[in-house]
Amino acid sequence: MTITNVFLGETMGICARKCGWAPWVFLGLASAVAMPAARAATDDPFFDLELKEVLNLEITSVSKKPQTVSQAAAAVFVITADDIRRSGATALPDVLRMAPGIHVGQISANSWAVSSRGPSGRFTNKLLVLMDGRSVYTPMFSGVFWDVQDTVLADIERIEIIRGPGASLWGANAVDGVINIISKSAAATQGGMLTAGAGNEERGFGSLRYGGKVGDVGYWRAYAKGFDRDGSLLATDHAAGNDNWRQQRAGFRTDLAPSGIDSVTFQGDVYAGRSGENSQLNFLTPPFNAIVGTSQKVSGGNMLGRWQREVSASDSFTLQSYIDHTERDWPAHLNEKRTTFDLDFQYRTRRFQNHDLVFGVGYRTSHDMTKASYTGVPANALQFATLHPGSASRKLLSAFVQDDVTLLPEKLTLTLGTKFEHNDYTGLEIQPNARLLWTPVADTTLWGSIARAVRTPSRVDRGGAANQAVFPPASENNPLPLPILVQAKANVDSESVVAYEMGWKQRLTPTLSVDAAVYYNNYDKLRTAKINTTLCQPAGIPVSLACFFPVPQSYVQQIAFAGNDAKASSHGVELSVDWRPRSDLRFQASASQFTMRMSEKGEAFATDLKGSVPEFRGSLRMAWNPRPDTDVDLWLRRVGHLPNVVESSRLSVPGYTELDLRLAWRPVKTVELAIIGRNLLHKQHQEFISEILDMPPMLVQRSIFGQVNWKF
Repeated sequence: MTITNVFLGETMGICARKCGWAPWVFLGLASAVAMPAARAATDDPFFDLELKEVLNLEITSVSKKPQTVSQAAAAVFVITADDIRRSGATALPDVLRMAPGIHVGQISANSWAVSSRGPSGRFTNKLLVLMDGRSVYTPMFSGVFWDVQDTVLADIERIEIIRGPGASLWGANAVDGVINIISKSAAATQGGMLTAGAGNEERGFGSLRYGGKVGDVGYWRAYAKGFDRDGSLLATDHAAGNDNWRQQRAGFRTDLAPSGIDSVTFQGDVYAGRSGENSQLNFLTPPFNAIVGTSQKVSGGNMLGRWQREVSASDSFTLQSYIDHTERDWPAHLNEKRTTFDLDFQYRTRRFQNHDLVFGVGYRTSHDMTKASYTGVPANALQFATLHPGSASRKLLSAFVQDDVTLLPEKLTLTLGTKFEHNDYTGLEIQPNARLLWTPVADTTLWGSIARAVRTPSRVDRGGAANQAVFPPASENNPLPLPILVQAKANVDSESVVAYEMGWKQRLTPTLSVDAAVYYNNYDKLRTAKINTTLCQPAGIPVSLACFFPVPQSYVQQIAFAGNDAKASSHGVELSVDWRPRSDLRFQASASQFTMRMSEKGEAFATDLKGSVPEFRGSLRMAWNPRPDTDVDLWLRRVGHLPNVVESSRLSVPGYTELDLRLAWRPVKTVELAIIGRNLLHKQHQEFISEILDMPPMLVQRSIFGQVNWKF
């Protein structure tokens, strides 16, 4: 029995018990597979790419140079433009659910937890995310603010997802994976496109994009988009979550080819928006804890330039630079303004026989200004985070080299590479990688990899303090007559992983392919916390009888100092299958199994929780074209339970099964009408809880909306 059959059996069984009519609808549509094969095939291009073209799809994230998926010695999954269109997703994190090994948990209407092969959270810090080569991770916590990562989804050419370390090329924080979002060239988006839609959760959204020519030397496009999304519900009483989300953005891209050997790209975006949040506030006086509706204000912009030159038939180089400015007024968390400048140069040469060499250097500086934010919250509310100093700059110098050595032409390739980085916190970091690729026959690829990667400290990790919780006096967690403030202080070093991977990619038949990977990760110096100081405040003396003769605003302070006192090992298997039984029908299935063990020193406890990611995740997508002008898309997914998301409260999240449906019709070639239903099996369900309990548990609701696309 295959893993796909196991997954189908599990999810269909759950649906049969809980979902009523839904599995019968699914089975009725999927039964088209069983129709006689003698049905005449159509020559209409229902899908953007044939199966052989998908396996030969050109990617760049694994080696920083063009290569096909089948020739990449890595666990790489590509989400194509057609996959995105047919998914019905309106936010980037939801698109990423397609990839095996990637966990996506929606926390609220505007926040997500996204991770790869490891612990998950709102502040996941071991996954590097790029948009057209521009790193979008924040040095504040070494993670991603997903609420400001957006573009016109139809303008994305592909999303390349590498599970496992990518640090030998991309540097620190590419520990458990790399996500590279690559937009279409301006030449591929000529003319106009108008998109609009509305529904119960998607209250209104729209985008307008237009592209044209720049004389005889290139192309351009510009876009504007905006949306207004309804909030989610509180898990406790199903009251409104006060997390409505509105955002607007605009951008452009220009691709020029001034000569036969040069290509130049300029692109940029600006955005502004507001997102609501039910903040779980802490006080040192009654009521001690309260949920207060707040409004977070975000804005920013970026500009990127890239120059590529073909120096000769064997040599080429790329020079890229960008500047990125962000502002975030986050009530009860912090007010941050950040400007990042990055310069990167890479050179590729194939002049040496049997060698394909890529090397480069880079420089990055990031300057921030932070202060407390009391917008819309009481002045005596404790801030979740304070940073010292309030303004800081961080510089990063890097160099890398990677060589693909052909041992047997078209059969065996050895890849050796390493990244050298110098940061202001831990100095020099070295991140090597070795990969072996064997192609015994044209349709079979076997590969293995050993790599080391590090996560370097963030701003919060050096000089940061976090007020994590206040336990009221004489409560379940506090028998004392004074409130207890739990405060974390950090001064940590780099975390590291040594990862071992093996994979198999096979086109079994012209209509069926499989991609499997297994891995074992060995982590060292993981971030921990340990409560080793308890003081009576404001006196600042150790806890004694004096504490019980309180003065106004007396409290007990428990300080948890962060360190690097945990080790862990994890292993797992990931599988994806692509089957096209007919020219108008496609099935894509994926499944992943994950296991992690953690060991801590003494009384220290790890801040990355193994129980924050499900052991099992599965996905089955069906794309069917009963007529050339009609799409029927189904997406069934199963996510296992999360046994422990928040260490202090040991909160868990039950597993769930959900179904998305998209029906689209093109009355004319330039117009597409679609109705999309997401999370159809339940009126609402829970997916994740913020690990620092800065908001109460929320429920994701069923969403149904209509959409129209017009190309002109």
